[in-house]
Amino acid sequence: MKKFTYDWTEDCYILHLEFNNSGGDRDYWVTVVHRFTGAEPQRENVPVKKGFPSFRFMVSRSHPREIGLGVEYPDDVKMEVFQLDDRAYYPTQSYYVG
Repeated sequence: MKKFTYDWTEDCYILHLEFNNSGGDRDYWVTVVHRFTGAEPQRENVPVKKGFPSFRFMVSRSHPREIGLGVEYPDDVKMEVFQLDDRAYYPTQSYYVG
């Protein structure tokens, strides 16, 4: 599994995640782990169904005490992360590819 971590900033607390599975020929899971100050992390599993070579969703800061998040996804899947303009809700620049 690949793992990506991100720490929220005052300027960015919404991310657009895009996953590319070249063939789209199998189901897989993406796990988002929300990290908090003084509390246990919360895991959220997102299923990606067969037939979707490209899958995307947004993730945002869920609580004022949330300090960041982690994303776990299969080794053969490519993820690109876009920071979103919190006022416009559209990708402004690519932040990570890997």
